[in-house]
Amino acid sequence: MHHHRNAWIAASAGAMALALMAGSAQAQTTVVMLWPNGAPGSENWTQEEVEYAMANSGAKGVRNVVKPSITVYLPPAESATGTSMIVAPGGAFRMLSWDSEGTMVADWLQQHGVAAFVLKYRLTDTGTDE
Repeated sequence: MHHHRNAWIAASAGAMALALMAGSAQAQTTVVMLWPNGAPGSENWTQEEVEYAMANSGAKGVRNVVKPSITVYLPPAESATGTSMIVAPGGAFRMLSWDSEGTMVADWLQQHGVAAFVLKYRLTDTGTDE
């Protein structure tokens, strides 16, 4: 367990360094894969990640996540506050409310000078149909 935590911390530090190196005057996003060669414990998972419009809002949801990532939302340098936040969209480990609890929150934070990191974490297999 301790090894995995250290690897996650190293991956996160790498993601932040990558994002900072890519920084410019424009607000932007960058997707950084946390485990490029497969996350420990799910190397043999075969479900396919699915993006879909959620019935209640039409906002994007995501199911069957196998490959965790962080989507980096950096504010423009002139408005950056030096504060950052990890945003973990909810969904009971069956899906992620990707837009309404992830990207929309990150957009707002970014517009207010806060660097946001939207975490796409692994989910249980919910099959091939909705």
